[in-house]
Amino acid sequence: MAPLLSLCMIVKNEAHHLRRCLASVQPWVDEIIVVDTGSTDETMAIAREFTPHVYSFEWQQDFAAARNYSLQWATGEWMFYIDADEELVVTDAQWRSQLLHTECAGFCLLRQEVNSHHNWSEFSNCRVARQQPSLRFVGALHEQLRWDTGPVGHLEGVHLVHHNHDSREQFLQKIRDRNIPILERMVQQGDRRLMNLVCLGDHYAACGETQQSQYWYQQALAAIAADIEQWQRPQDTTWLRHLLFWAAYTAFTAKDYDTAQTYATYGLTFFDTYPPLLYVTGLLIFELGLPRGALPYFQRCLDLFASGTYDHNEPFDRQWMTTQPAYSLGFTYLTLNEPEAAITYFQKALAFNPQYQPAQYHLQQLLAAKAHSTDT
Repeated sequence: MAPLLSLCMIVKNEAHHLRRCLASVQPWVDEIIVVDTGSTDETMAIAREFTPHVYSFEWQQDFAAARNYSLQWATGEWMFYIDADEELVVTDAQWRSQLLHTECAGFCLLRQEVNSHHNWSEFSNCRVARQQPSLRFVGALHEQLRWDTGPVGHLEGVHLVHHNHDSREQFLQKIRDRNIPILERMVQQGDRRLMNLVCLGDHYAACGETQQSQYWYQQALAAIAADIEQWQRPQDTTWLRHLLFWAAYTAFTAKDYDTAQTYATYGLTFFDTYPPLLYVTGLLIFELGLPRGALPYFQRCLDLFASGTYDHNEPFDRQWMTTQPAYSLGFTYLTLNEPEAAITYFQKALAFNPQYQPAQYHLQQLLAAKAHSTDT
């Protein structure tokens, strides 16, 4: 009888992470496949502590190629992949039962970010798939699972934690030396998926290369221009939410309110639980002279965070559903001359980020005025 679940990994110089990762998954999988792409540390020796199925693959600047090589060794009915700097966290020991008697061909699970200079929200990522002839990874970078038939479900009782210890300098070096060259080659070879265009915009922005960043964002917007004109949802929505937020926020800061409204309204038509779009819409309504109309948008961001019901399809900076809407609520109530409500939300903003100076300043001013009125 074939095993139920095979773990497939690709690794390179992950000795500092790998033992924790494999220890977290070993009790839950039936076989472990580790493919090394050129380690010079103890990675392969650590892998052999957990499995005899350790293989080598010459690195080709193509993550999908390496992962597809790992797939050919898996014998389980289902395949699960994880990165060495991730850890599997199980909250329901019966979670594997979801793989039995299901019509789903794949499953997503949530990933949480820890120990990072980023402040990403948790997001849903497809990591488990039923073995079938069409199963493969696509994309030399930010590779994704693909198959021909079968719906995708969501695994409960289990999630991933990403232990990212890279400094910002290491992160930027990885972007410059690896990610940007791979992405540009993919685009040159005709892979103009929206996520590739947006990621190039993001990567160049992170490196401070504004002109190149703007170019790729504009290429991404051009790719969906016909869909926006017809007010229809594009077929490819990976990183679309983020792109629309960038476009709306950029137009807003340039005081191009008509363009900002177009992108924000279009985005919320399809993604009405994505906090960054709600937040920029609130800013826009406030700036157009309707402060009370902005309140529900800021409050919605906080409510989505509190309930955990925000859009999990893409990671985004958590400040857009915590510090920023809380501060904006405080500032809006201050504008409306409702100091008690303003105090409440400035305090909430500081609970999210005690170092947020705008909230500190306004709260100090309000508390001082309140104390003065009490004394007199």
